[in-house]
Amino acid sequence: MRKMLVGAEDAAAFEEYCRPFGGSLVGVLAATSLIVHEIGDRPVYRTVVPFHTRRTSQWMDSVGWYVGGAPLEIPAAQAPDFPSLLRMVSTALRAGRPLSRMPIARVLRLLGSDFRPTSPDLYSIVSFVDARGIPGSERRAELKAYGLVRVSYGDQVCAWINRLHEGLQFASRYPGTDIAYKNMRLYVERLRELIVGVPRR
Repeated sequence: MRKMLVGAEDAAAFEEYCRPFGGSLVGVLAATSLIVHEIGDRPVYRTVVPFHTRRTSQWMDSVGWYVGGAPLEIPAAQAPDFPSLLRMVSTALRAGRPLSRMPIARVLRLLGSDFRPTSPDLYSIVSFVDARGIPGSERRAELKAYGLVRVSYGDQVCAWINRLHEGLQFASRYPGTDIAYKNMRLYVERLRELIVGVPRR
């Protein structure tokens, strides 16, 4: 599933609203945790958030995807309002970010032989990238540029939200079932509603 969530004006308003809490990533994760609670009646939302790990200047000119994942746990049912949820997410991201530098091979060793993945995707992710600083990004439509999402036969949902000059773009990979498709459509509709509606409250 790939679509534009909102245009530039709504994306900018959401970004400004979320800035005191850490920006659009925090807002998207807060909205996602609320939606998962609403759709699935899950009091706690768990995912993995990718962070870049290119921390020193020696790696700035190298080519590659320097990314590590940090686990995130949000007790969405405990938040009385959206600003409270934003604070929860912001706190959880700050606490979890150092874990993104832990190599996944080490994590799997620590989990031991009892950990038996049942899916090619080890975990669900929600990724946010502000792509406006990429050279040529203002010509994305003209260049027909887009992110690639590999096909997977896993049982996890992976979502990528990109901030473009044109607005917020959404792409996802999810299980090929009717219920997954239905819930992803509900998720995208509700995410759009929150991104547009929250700054207007």
